Amino acid sequence: MGGAEHGHGEAHGDFRTKVWSMTGGPNCRPKHWKRNTAIAMVGVFLICIPIAMKSAELEQRPHQPIRPIPSQLWCKNFGNKEY
Repeated sequence: MGGAEHGHGEAHGDFRTKVWSMTGGPNCRPKHWKRNTAIAMVGVFLICIPIAMKSAELEQRPHQPIRPIPSQLWCKNFGNKEY
């Protein structure tokens, strides 16, 4: 009735090593986490910068905007900068 044959009875060590959690559980500070974070950030920038440049190149607006839009500063499709 106690379920000891399935590991539910007596405590056989630390159960936390077998529990998965989103924060990492007992391994919340993996080795080289700073290096891995830096590599991931460089990868994000290497992907996002060309996408942003292509987006600015393709940006078109059929009507002149009422208020200034930040992308008008670097987009060449707007002509004069008077708004």
